[in-house]
Amino acid sequence: MRTKDAGFSLIEVVIVVAIILIVFAFSLPHLNGMLQSYRAMNNARGISAQLSLARMRAASESSPARLNFDLAANTYQLEICTSLCNQAGATYVAEGGTQYLSQGVTFGSAGVAVPAGGQAAVTQTPRITFNSRGISVDGAGNPIGTAAVYINNQGAVYAVTVSIGGQPTARQFTGTVWRTL
Repeated sequence: MRTKDAGFSLIEVVIVVAIILIVFAFSLPHLNGMLQSYRAMNNARGISAQLSLARMRAASESSPARLNFDLAANTYQLEICTSLCNQAGATYVAEGGTQYLSQGVTFGSAGVAVPAGGQAAVTQTPRITFNSRGISVDGAGNPIGTAAVYINNQGAVYAVTVSIGGQPTARQFTGTVWRTL
C-alpha cells in the first residue's frame, strides 16, 4: 500500500505568499523612512569623523586645516594650509578625495528653527577651520564654538557642531530638541 506524498497544496502556498506580500506592503513606507533617516545619520557621522581628522591633521602638521563644504553640490573635502597660513589669502590644498552626501541627503536645516550646539540661530557654516593647535576658529583666526553644518533627508535633520576646543559632535533633531548621536 502506497502512502500519499506529504506536502503543501497550491492553495496553501498561495495564501502564505499573499500574507507575506500584505505584511511587506504595510511595512514598505516605514522601511523607506528608516532608510532615509539612516542615510542622513551616517552622513552626519562621516562629517564628524572628517572634522576629527581635520583637527588631528592641524595639530600634527602645526598648520591650519579645514573641512570645506560645497553646499550646492552636497560635497565636502578636507583641506590643509600650505602657505601664508596665519594671514589673509592663505593657500589650502585638498587632501584625499571629495566626499559626497548620500542620495537624497542635502545640506540645510529643512526649516528647523532650534539651533544646534552653541549657536544663537540656525546658521549653515560653509567651512569649519582648525588652527595649528586643533582649536575651532573663524575666518579671522578667533576661537569660536558655534561652527555647525546641517544636513537633512526629507525631514530627518542632523547637525554636526564643533565646540570651542575643536571637538565635533553629531546631533539629531527629534522635533523639539537636539539629541547627541
